[in-house]
Amino acid sequence: MITLRQLSLLQGIVKNAFNLSAAARACHTSQPGASRQVALLEQELGVKLLLRRKNRILDLTAVGQEILSIANQMLSQAENIKLIAADERGDSGGRLIVATSHLHARYTLRNPAKSFSRKYPNVELQLLQADPENIVSLVERGLAHIGISTLLPSTHQTLLLLQSALIKRSAIVPKGHALARKRRLSLNDLARHPIVGYHAESTAGRLLASTFKSNGFVPRFVVSANDSDVIKTYVSDGFGIAIVPSLSLDDAGRDALTAIDVTSLFPKTFMTICLRQDRHLRNYLTDFISLISPEWTRRAIQHAVSARERACL
Repeated sequence: MITLRQLSLLQGIVKNAFNLSAAARACHTSQPGASRQVALLEQELGVKLLLRRKNRILDLTAVGQEILSIANQMLSQAENIKLIAADERGDSGGRLIVATSHLHARYTLRNPAKSFSRKYPNVELQLLQADPENIVSLVERGLAHIGISTLLPSTHQTLLLLQSALIKRSAIVPKGHALARKRRLSLNDLARHPIVGYHAESTAGRLLASTFKSNGFVPRFVVSANDSDVIKTYVSDGFGIAIVPSLSLDDAGRDALTAIDVTSLFPKTFMTICLRQDRHLRNYLTDFISLISPEWTRRAIQHAVSARERACL
């Protein structure tokens, strides 16, 4: 008889790079116990699921890959059954793991997190800070329940993407700087001054650099950093000017800086929330999303899930 425990162990072996000891620990069992359960599963099915060399597991067999794909769906649905029952019981406890960038962790989520914690004191809110490129992977692999970032793919096979607020951008310059007297700026205005920018390989760095390049400008970057807080500090110290998301301009440092809106000079980008469409949406999860983006009510999210499911048929 095939059990969910056996399928979970098979899934765990793959998630832990075919390290049986690590998979056993993740599944709260012993290595011999895990090995026995997988052997029983192979015996029940009458096929080999794992490629082995002596005592090492190297990979899944071809049929093992097919079976794992179905096992993932079954385990996901089994988890959904538990989550639906928890909501029906009125169980408001749990854990909400949010994968997000430094920008949104530092600015976007502060007030929603406060409101959420007051409403759901029994839910542990965890923020996983990651590069935008890794946020999708964390949600897809089940290591985070939702992802919040600025530059996510416009479509994705397994994830639901909820587009939210437009990300406005501001040029920041020291008080008294020549550009501080101008109400409207051009790329030419910006390119004529040394720039404190994001690292060239970062998502924000590539966006800014490609915009200048496509318009025929070659700006001079004098300092590069990973986040807007560091960039603001260096601008305050007179190293140059910078282009940062406007939401990062809180009260700190305003006395030393002048901000000019330059949103129209760069490609439009939006805050996007991503989540797995095959998971039951806990009440506290949809409430958290609504706190971030009020237009995404639970009903609106469910409608988007249904529309996506119909589109995938």
